[in-house]
Order: sequence, then structure tokens, then C-alpha cells
Amino acid sequence: YPRNNNKQFTTAYQILPSSQLSLFPEDTVPEAKFAYDLSPIAISYKKTYMNWYDYVTKLMAIVGGTFTIVGLLESGIHAATSKKNR
Repeated sequence: YPRNNNKQFTTAYQILPSSQLSLFPEDTVPEAKFAYDLSPIAISYKKTYMNWYDYVTKLMAIVGGTFTIVGLLESGIHAATSKKNR
């Protein structure tokens, strides 16, 4: 280890923006420091109302999609079991 003024130094790695190797005295514990540059965030809130016909349209789309998926699953199960029974 290199000696300087009768103090013993230990080589340790420290990640810096300049990415350089640093020497620390042996009695010093290396530590990790993180710096964040956060920019302020603005949230805008606007309350909107949905028309009744938009609500009904979305509800019918969900019901129709569910009916279609259940129908596809049922026909697939029926086709698989009918081949098995033959």
C-alpha cells in the first residue's frame, strides 16, 4: 500500500461522474452517495362527466366481448369433447 505521512491508505473504487479511482485512508469507511436531480412534476386534474349513452355503449361492448369469448371457449370445448367421444 502506498504510504503518505506515515498514514496507510487503501485503494477503493468510487463511482463519480468523472469515473476516477480514489484513495481513502484505511480508517475511513467507503460509502455510496447518490445524487438525484429531480425536476418538479405538475399534475393537472380535471373532473369530467360521462354521458349516459357513452356509459351504455361501453357497458354493451363489455357484455358483447364477454359473450363472444365465452362462446369461443364453449365451442372449443365442445369440439374437443365430441372428437374424444367418437
